[in-house]
Amino acid sequence: MTARSVENLFDKYYAGDKARRGAFDVLASWRTWERVLYPGSFIHVTASFLFPSVTYVDNDRNAKRFFLQMDEVRALIERNKIYDEAPQLTFHGTSYESSLDEPERSFDLLLSLYAGFISKPCKRYLKLGGILAVNNSHGDAGLASIDSDYLFIGAIQGRGDHLRVVQENLDGYFQPKKETDVTEELLRKRGRGVSYTKTAPVYLFERVR
Repeated sequence: MTARSVENLFDKYYAGDKARRGAFDVLASWRTWERVLYPGSFIHVTASFLFPSVTYVDNDRNAKRFFLQMDEVRALIERNKIYDEAPQLTFHGTSYESSLDEPERSFDLLLSLYAGFISKPCKRYLKLGGILAVNNSHGDAGLASIDSDYLFIGAIQGRGDHLRVVQENLDGYFQPKKETDVTEELLRKRGRGVSYTKTAPVYLFERVR
């Protein structure tokens, strides 16, 4: 894979409006993150445009080929990053449910976006006080909401470029529209989240134990 093919593959999935950058912009403005873990990332290195240190995890064949060209990937990031320091990035070409060669409790931000149930197997790598930023496309936000190791502290709300972190009036979230006993078994069986009365693009949980 050449430098051009690295950029072409990235553009194929994440150019322009497909970049899904909005939530990253908000997170970068909200706090400073020392180490970010992005399991199930595919080649979504948009995260490295905003965060100086990101560890990516994916067992997809194209992701492995993409990250083999690390110099070209770094060059792509250098052209788009908003911070001054050199980007630090690591890639693990494996399932995020496997044991990663990373110290436990060493990341302060864990991303779970469109990639399944990440909050449970990757929780051990998140520091106490660290933040899980998660959407509910596969039900992972719902899973985090019933996990006593996590505390729901906020949500990213809004649309398009008008996103913001909201940390007040959170009681209305994670209330099922229909009377439902939300369990891990149910969420995994469904493979998607249940319908809640109040929703957000991204939910924020603090690891409390």
